[in-house]
Amino acid sequence: MNNFYILTFNNTHEAMKAETACLSSQIKVIMMPTPTYITKSCGISLRVGKGDFEGLKELISDNKITYKGVFELNENILKQVEL
Repeated sequence: MNNFYILTFNNTHEAMKAETACLSSQIKVIMMPTPTYITKSCGISLRVGKGDFEGLKELISDNKITYKGVFELNENILKQVEL
């Protein structure tokens, strides 16, 4: 079962900075290639499990992460999420 979020970025620097912020805050993320059907901008995204999504939203609201888009993959259905 595929249930997770994908966080996309404008560039690799933002992706790496976000990964560092997440790991420093004990938020489990996996760096992954950005699926081309989502966006053709930065080639790196972060995969975040549903259990860590609230912590990710806190980092975003505290302006510790700059991102391009957030997508939810739930039961093989992909949709963009507004934060």
